[in-house]
Amino acid sequence: MKSLRFPGFFCVGSDIFQDFLSYASCYGKKFVFIGGKRSLGAARGELEKSFAGDDMCSCSFAECGGIATIAEIDRVSALAEVAEAEVVCAVGGGSCMDVARTIANRSGRPLLMLPTTVASDAPCSCVSVFYDEAGTSVVGDEVFYKCPDMVMVDSKVIANAPKRQIASGMADALATYYEGITCRNHPNGTGITETAMMIAGLCRDIVLRDGFAAYQSVENHIVTPQLENVIEANCFLSGVGGANTGCAAAHGMGDYLCKIPGGHDFMHGERVFVGLVVQMILEQYPVEEIRTILRFGKRMGLPASLADLGVKDIEKTACSLAEGLQGDHFMANLCCDYSVNKLAGSILYAQCLADNLL
Repeated sequence: MKSLRFPGFFCVGSDIFQDFLSYASCYGKKFVFIGGKRSLGAARGELEKSFAGDDMCSCSFAECGGIATIAEIDRVSALAEVAEAEVVCAVGGGSCMDVARTIANRSGRPLLMLPTTVASDAPCSCVSVFYDEAGTSVVGDEVFYKCPDMVMVDSKVIANAPKRQIASGMADALATYYEGITCRNHPNGTGITETAMMIAGLCRDIVLRDGFAAYQSVENHIVTPQLENVIEANCFLSGVGGANTGCAAAHGMGDYLCKIPGGHDFMHGERVFVGLVVQMILEQYPVEEIRTILRFGKRMGLPASLADLGVKDIEKTACSLAEGLQGDHFMANLCCDYSVNKLAGSILYAQCLADNLL
């Protein structure tokens, strides 16, 4: 069987949060917005404007913590304003979206995503990832097979977010294409559609074409066509592409890097970028293509190697990672040899390429 999962509606534009209700009233009358303190602060004023003068609809706001843990999901779901809402909305980044996604899907309520950062493809995803209380290890995930009902991205909000976040999102988006090819070539990849692969390829093309211009737009806090193109790639194309293809070594290694000292100080996409370079080496992509990806990342300050993550003993850490990743469920999607020696050697060669980038 082949299948495709998409969000019900996706839109991006400047100052569109103030028009939220005109798009969302079809989902219900009583809305709750779940997010971190900073994210709610960035969006609350515009969202409240959209409800002004409407006697039929109401909104409330619920603050959640910075890590999507089982305990945090239980705490937020028990809040009166959340329990009584007809429509669950997430405002912020990946963690608050995983909290809201889990609450909405488990209770059968509509789910609306309003990202204030495009650091990952979480807005369009149908998977929630759960961390331990320290936020250093993934302890589980839940697949809902239903993408959010609506995803609304205000490009003005993204233009005023830290530039590191959009760079991290582009790293995650680039991995969508390469991991999609890997999963498609795997014997279990027969359910991956041509549409999914075209979306993943378009995601890569837009990021490489407009990525640096979008990064500069955020540096200067301005909205440009290139910025909105990359928002589409980071949020929609990467999310839909990933949801309909799969993950491999880039995400397998990226998630595992949380376990090294200081690993959790880096964003999800930053760690995935390090894993992507290693995956491309394992799969024997042309060295010049690998260098192209490395140069792109370096322009925006993305870490590309263990040394960039602050690792001192590169060889010891490479061997430890190679051993620890042997049973990883994402690594299992690789069609090449990733035994301990091959994987450790690829990690060390990635360091060599990064150190000698021309």
